[in-house]
Amino acid sequence: MPTHTVHTGNDVHSTLSARIGLVLAGLLAIAQAWTGAAQLPDGLAFPIVIFAVTAVGLIAIPFAWRGSLKARVVVVVATVLPALTGLPAFFVADIPATYRLAAAAGILLSLVVAVLLFTRPRAAR
Repeated sequence: MPTHTVHTGNDVHSTLSARIGLVLAGLLAIAQAWTGAAQLPDGLAFPIVIFAVTAVGLIAIPFAWRGSLKARVVVVVATVLPALTGLPAFFVADIPATYRLAAAAGILLSLVVAVLLFTRPRAAR
């Protein structure tokens, strides 16, 4: 008996750009979790929230790899939210340039991940 694959509206075929985006999202989530863990001795609440958000993003990556659109949304949100915590580095005085550069790189990479995950293949347009 042949098996048939049924694709619902929630499934999205993984393209090369989406898989590159997922790999970047995973690396960025690991870096964000590392940064959050380094801040734990300073204060407890905020780094734990960032760590939890990045953990949810890491958990969603395998589901997004298999084509789940909902998982892709979770990955993008879990990548962009921690990156946005770097925005105050551009408005607070006495922040070293290396921290501003790291914040800019994190924000830029999270936007690249979002674009890669939500870009549709040309044939699907």
